[in-house]
Amino acid sequence: MRNILEGAGYEMEVNYLGVLRLNNLFLDMLKSRNEAAIINTTSILSQAPSLIEATYSSSKTALAFYTISLREHLRIIGSKVKVFELIPPLVATEMTSDRNDKKISTEEMVKGLIKGLSKNQYTIRVGDAKIFNLVNRILPKIAFNIINPKKNHHLLKN
Repeated sequence: MRNILEGAGYEMEVNYLGVLRLNNLFLDMLKSRNEAAIINTTSILSQAPSLIEATYSSSKTALAFYTISLREHLRIIGSKVKVFELIPPLVATEMTSDRNDKKISTEEMVKGLIKGLSKNQYTIRVGDAKIFNLVNRILPKIAFNIINPKKNHHLLKN
C-alpha cells in the first residue's frame, strides 16, 4: 500500500502541483507583459478516467480544472495572460513505447497545438481527442469503455 501511495503522491506532484508551482513562479512576470501565455497539457484521461491509470487521470483532471479556474481568474482581474489547455490523446514517446495502443506523434501534437494557438482556441484538442470529446459528451459510457477496454481488465487483477 505504501508504494501505491508514494507513486500517487509522485504523480500528483509532477502532473499537478509541479505545474502550479511553475505557473506561480512565472505569473507576475507574465502579467507584466503585453502578450503572454501559459499552456497546460492535460489528457483525454481528464475527461474519462483510466482504471489502470487512476492517479494519472486524477492528476490531469485536477490540472484541467485548475487551468479553467486560472484562465477565468486572470480574465476577471484584467490580465492579458492567455491560458491554454492542450488535450492530446496517447502520444508516442519513450514513456509510451511499450504500449500497443493507437498513438499520435509528437510532431502531430505540436502541429495541432500551433494551429490551436494561432486561432486563440483556449482548449486545444489534437488527434482523436477531438472526436473523443464528442463521444464522451453524448455517450459517456462508451467513452469510458474506449479508455478501459475489456482486454485490459486482466491488468487490474494483479
